[in-house]
Amino acid sequence: MTKCPNCGAELRFSPEKQKMLCDYCASEFTTEELAEADKPITEAAAAPAKSEEQEDREKREFAEATRVYVCNNCGASIISDENTAAAECYYCHNPVTLSGRVSGEFRPARLIPFKLTRPEAEDVFKKFIKKKWFVPASFRSEKQLEKIVGLYTPFWLTDCKTNATVSADAKIIHTHTSGDYTVTNTKVFDCDRAAYMNFEKIPADGSKKLNDDFIDAVEPFDYKELTEFNMNYLAGFMADKYDVPKTDILERIKSRVLGAATEVLKDDIKGFTTVSITHQSVNLIRTDWEYVMLPLWFMTYIYKGKIYEFAVNGQTGKIAGLPPMSGGKFAAALAIIFFVILLIGGFVSGFLGG
Repeated sequence: MTKCPNCGAELRFSPEKQKMLCDYCASEFTTEELAEADKPITEAAAAPAKSEEQEDREKREFAEATRVYVCNNCGASIISDENTAAAECYYCHNPVTLSGRVSGEFRPARLIPFKLTRPEAEDVFKKFIKKKWFVPASFRSEKQLEKIVGLYTPFWLTDCKTNATVSADAKIIHTHTSGDYTVTNTKVFDCDRAAYMNFEKIPADGSKKLNDDFIDAVEPFDYKELTEFNMNYLAGFMADKYDVPKTDILERIKSRVLGAATEVLKDDIKGFTTVSITHQSVNLIRTDWEYVMLPLWFMTYIYKGKIYEFAVNGQTGKIAGLPPMSGGKFAAALAIIFFVILLIGGFVSGFLGG
């Protein structure tokens, strides 16, 4: 194999490391790992791929049936079908202008269709803010609710084959009483675990504008409901085209895999009182990528020059977002609390003095 199994760039041999290196995505492979990378990760990866002719036809059809609008204020690019017009940026609420057609390369392979209707998403949002006492009054207004947009969000789903290792200090601790003393015997063992592991459908959003932690908070999605992309699903909704290429999220994928692989290998160290990980590593030796769109009911609120983001998972109804706090309401609440404390203090003093 002369191509990198992660990004497709050329590999070169490093005499210093005695490994094959990829200068593009910084991956490195032993001979054994390259042999393992030849094996498919999933049954889907082993299935015959679409022909180039079919892929080209689908990309042309996508380009002909879509429009792209650009926000000159924040740079957001909004995709819609040719019958759905966009007048306002979903992110900063400024006017958008029609830019033309969108390139076929932005056609997703699959998507999860919306299950929550707009009224249902509004109800989720209303329940979310019901007990948020200190939010500005305009945040609860019907005008603000009108800014909720059904948005298909770009995601990369990654299947990957990894070589993971952990080292740990494992202890067996026995305690017994001898006379007036408590005696503790501790045995310490060096434990190592290593395994090839396959991970499927690790998600990472492909938009620079959306905060990664914020988007992670509305997960998980049920990927069993992924369906082949069809333009009909875009009718009445907007979509955000990706501006983060798959190679740029490789480190993020690796970080998520490292945490999951470490837990799996740690759970395999059994029969000890305590297990403390001293070293952990994971090497991605093959990645298969799929570009998909996932449904969000998305809204932003601009308060004192800051943009606050809110999203409702369009499949499950899970909500994420951090509401703004009205300084005036908070100060008024503090003043009331302070006044009540003074009244109680005066009453207690009068009662004791009497």
